[in-house]
Parts: sequence; structure tokens; C-alpha cells
Amino acid sequence: MKIKISERGQALVMIVLAIIGLMGITGLTIDGGAAYMDRRHAQNSADAAVMASALAKIRGQNIYNAALNRAADNGYDNDGVQNSVIVNSPPTTGCKSDAGPYVGNNEYIQVIIRSNVATSFGQILGVDQLSNCVEAIARAKPGTTDALFGGAGIVTLKPDGSKTFFVNGNATLEVKKSGAFVNSSANCAMYANGNIDMKVDTAYQVVGTFCKNGNVSVIGPVQKAAQMPYPPTVNIPAPSINCAETGYKEGNTYYPGAWDGQLLFNGNGNVTMMPGNYYLNNGALFNGNVDITASGVSVRLDGGEFKINGNSTFTCNNAVFYSAGGSGFHFNGNGNNTCTNVIFYAETGDVKWNGNVSNTFSAPTSGPNAGLLLYMPYGNTSPLTINGNAGNHIKGTILAIQSDITINGKPLIQRDRSHG
Repeated sequence: MKIKISERGQALVMIVLAIIGLMGITGLTIDGGAAYMDRRHAQNSADAAVMASALAKIRGQNIYNAALNRAADNGYDNDGVQNSVIVNSPPTTGCKSDAGPYVGNNEYIQVIIRSNVATSFGQILGVDQLSNCVEAIARAKPGTTDALFGGAGIVTLKPDGSKTFFVNGNATLEVKKSGAFVNSSANCAMYANGNIDMKVDTAYQVVGTFCKNGNVSVIGPVQKAAQMPYPPTVNIPAPSINCAETGYKEGNTYYPGAWDGQLLFNGNGNVTMMPGNYYLNNGALFNGNVDITASGVSVRLDGGEFKINGNSTFTCNNAVFYSAGGSGFHFNGNGNNTCTNVIFYAETGDVKWNGNVSNTFSAPTSGPNAGLLLYMPYGNTSPLTINGNAGNHIKGTILAIQSDITINGKPLIQRDRSHG
């Protein structure tokens, strides 16, 4: 067999070409894999940075520093060579040429990370680096405080049972700047019995039916309402009231701290509760002709009741009353009670404002509990009762999740809907 000289070396050429191809594939795999890993890491870093920036905006902090710091923590230090980190609010056109739906919207923040990955095998082909561009967008809208249940002044959320909202006897009920909401779907969920005068300037909203018996006058609409899911999602955290010291008394002055015995005053005179936290294991009783003044107090009941009795008067401001394991709040007798910026939180026990006592209470006007005067959370099925003939002027929402509300008296309930 004769071998032509022109065919000599062809196998070697093919082997060399195959080696170059394999090197190219290997280079593409290694360099492409490195670029892909960097892209994933950059995207995760952009996501984390934009969330940090959004949180900073809500907290009133510098959104740019927050994003840059978080990106740097993940290896993207905005050195302008290996990577760059851009923070925009409102967003602009990002890695893509087309403008997204968030461009120009000040509620959104955009983080763009551009990174360069040095190649290993790509340099053989003249490709020194591969580039990535990723972006992340988040919305950062400061929270708003809306009125509870549309600003209703009286709210009972128990989903069934008649007379969950019961107006009885010789009662006069006026609900101003708000309304009432009754979540029960039962017949006579709202019930008026006796010589009743009812007035509302928005509406009584009732899921079930409204029943009347006796001489009942209603001014204002009674509307059919849709039932809310039960138990509802109501995020009203319990007050945090702790005491490291022991409470004590000097004369007619009471000092904050933990009280194992009952905080008790019987007789005549003027009593002052000094500002601070009171941790009561056996409640408090003020009885007789006593004038009690309390400002800046937070009272936690782990046992017993908080009771004002006789001809006593109670004056408070910037106060919190929390029944965590006690039997509730009871204002009886013939006195006058006036509290501003006050909240009653009854996790346990009932609430009863009784007798000929006149109560003038107003809810906080700012803070997390703005507009909320009296709250009985889910799990407390004890009744909430307002009795008496002296008249009650109540400014703020009365919210009972699982309790019935009964009114036998003359309350004026007002809900200022400028507060949440």
C-alpha cells in the first residue's frame, strides 16, 4: 500500500483541534459556572439589601447606607471595579432596557448590583471577564393607623347568641361620631327592652336581627352587616407591667411596686397613687368618702378586683389598667370618676360600672392603643355591664371579643374617628 505524502500529519491536526475544542468546553463550563454562581449570590445579596433598605425607610433611617452596608456584608463592596451597588428610590430602568411598572413610584426601592467575574480559560479566547447584572425591588410604605372596625364605638364580636348587645331598663344610649357593630348572627343579637332611647349618628350594624320590647325609640339606622370571621385577627398586645420593688404606703400616699396584700383604703380623705407600675396580687379597694388621684400609673391585677365604692371619686390621667388574672374592674356607688388617656384591658374578670356613679372616661389619643378605651380579648367570656342613672360619658371604643355587652343606664359613647 502506498501512502501519499499530502496525507501525512492529518491525525495530529485532528487531535490538536479536538484538544482545543475540549479546552473550550472545559473553559466554558468552569467560567460559566463561576459566573452563574456569582449571579445567584448577587441576586440573594440584592434581595437582602433592598429589604434592609425598606426596613430603614419605615424606621426613618438612611435607606442608601442600609442597602450598601448589607451588600458589603455579602461581598459586594461597591468598589467600582469588581462590582457596583446602586440604590434608587424611586426605581429607574434597571438591568433590562424596558422600564418596569415601579419606575417613578416613591413607595418602592430598587437595588442594582453589577459584578465582574474574572475568567480562567476564557482568556485564551480573549475574554478576560464575564459580567452580571441583577436587581431587586421592594415596597416600603410606612404603616397607617386605621380606625378599629370602621370607628365603631361599641363592638361585640361574639358570633352567636341573643342579646350579645343588650340595652335594658330605663336606658338612654347615645353613640356619637361612630356607631355600633354586633357580630352575632342570632335572632335578637341586638335587643332593646324597656323604656329605651337610642340615638346614633352613623348606624347600628347587626349581623343577626334587632329585637325591641317596650317603649323603644331609635334614632339612626339599623343596618344589616356581614359577619366577620371568628375568632378575629385582632393584634392588641397585652400591656407589659413589671415591678422589681415592693410597693408601700405612707399616710394616704401609695407608692408603686408589688403588693402582696390588698391595696386598701376605707374612710374619708384624699388618696394619691404615685406614678409607676403597680403589681397587685389581691386587688385594690377604695371605699367610703375618698378622693383618689392617680397620674402616670400602670396597674396589673394578678388577683382580686380593682374597685371604687361608696361616695368615692377617682381621677386619673395617662393610666393603664390590666387584669391579667384578677376579677376585673368595678366602679360602684354614687361618686364621680374621671380619667383621661386611659385604657382598661380585661384579659380576665368582668367589667361593671354600677350604681349612680358618673364615669367620664376618654381613650388615649396617640400611641398603639389610640382610640381604644376598654378591651376584653378572646378567651374572656365575662360580661361587660354599664349600669346606673347618673350618666356615663365615654370617649373611645369598647371592644369585646367574646363577651356580651349590657347597658342599663345613660351612657354617651363617643368615638373620635381621627384616631386609630
